[in-house]
Amino acid sequence: MCLCACGSPGPRVTEPVAVSEPVAESESVSVSVSESESVSDSVSVSDSESESDLAGTGRGTGRGTGLGTGVLIGASGDILVHLKVIESARQQGGFEHVFAGLRGVIEEDEIAFANLETPLSMRVPPVTGDPPILGAPAEVAPALAAAGLDVLSVSNNHAFDQMSAGLEDTLAALSGAGLTAVGAGVDPGAAAGPVIVERGGMRVAFLGFTERLNRGPVAQGDHVHPARFVLEEACRAVAEARARADLVVVSVHWSFDFAEGPFRGQRRSARALVEHGADLVLGHGPHILQEVERLESPRGDAVIAYSLGNLVSNQGLRYFIGRRRLPDTLHPAVILPTTRDGVWLRTGFALEEGRLHVTSLEAIPLWTENNFLRWAQREAEALDIHVGPLRAFDAAAQRERQPVIRGALGDAVQLRP
Repeated sequence: MCLCACGSPGPRVTEPVAVSEPVAESESVSVSVSESESVSDSVSVSDSESESDLAGTGRGTGRGTGLGTGVLIGASGDILVHLKVIESARQQGGFEHVFAGLRGVIEEDEIAFANLETPLSMRVPPVTGDPPILGAPAEVAPALAAAGLDVLSVSNNHAFDQMSAGLEDTLAALSGAGLTAVGAGVDPGAAAGPVIVERGGMRVAFLGFTERLNRGPVAQGDHVHPARFVLEEACRAVAEARARADLVVVSVHWSFDFAEGPFRGQRRSARALVEHGADLVLGHGPHILQEVERLESPRGDAVIAYSLGNLVSNQGLRYFIGRRRLPDTLHPAVILPTTRDGVWLRTGFALEEGRLHVTSLEAIPLWTENNFLRWAQREAEALDIHVGPLRAFDAAAQRERQPVIRGALGDAVQLRP
């Protein structure tokens, strides 16, 4: 999936691209540990793989789409490398432990996407607060690559938490791990992209946007900018990408923390993106799962995922499976179990006679394990925060969380184990 130490091939990126919410994690723990964390929350990349290089790998063949020319797009939500996630990685031997559970989820023949909501830079010490300053070591990047990720949006409200220089550090770390970044660049007008990836005989364009930023760049002169979401400008960028690609994927960081569904304005914006050329809209920002919608487009079929929740974070740390009462005295970020629900959304697209068809739309439920309460009360030797498929956790977790995940996504998606 990437050109990295894991030795796996990365997506074939054939054109240059300009490289580029509120999130909340708040905790106050009346045990032996007390802390408050809140998350209010054009680099050319190329790969010399030819189609013949992909023979025998299942990639470049449209496997799983049912038609000869097709591609699979796998996607999940926000990667929030909070301070306790960093501490867990330290205690567990590295960030590979945090993401290792994804290796059995991400398939070799899909293009794997997520939103990286933490700069991979420590120029400014990460601090808790409202909003916090997020930052994580560059070692996160190779762990993401080893887990199978390919394309990461860096356009979100925390993009400048480590200043513009930290955003540049992030782009360098991702590139060094063989990962492709989208959503930032020196030219604000071109920061959204697109990045063009070839797979399965199709050219796939990725663009990334954010509605808001928590901080400014703290820089003068030319510097890297995240791409801001202004609907008219975004529609124009999507239309331009449409002219260069068979499939257009648009990532948007929007909405508000813990919103249970899309607002009317979001629905209008998403449909406008589809009308101008988007085939798959991937939303994130609320930190909980929202509806996935399948609809007709001028080109055939389209899919809108309004929020893919969190892929990993320290949110929901005060929740445990079976907890019946959710105290309203605690910040939602520390108690909501839905902040630990996630999915790997896999969409199959095929191009036939100039029309784009959705051949599959399925989701694998994910869960973020977080033993903070047991660790803080000295019932566990080490802090352990990691994400994995829900099927890997005990039966009680599966019985409780699977119906919630199914209800959040809606009927358009087929849930897989």
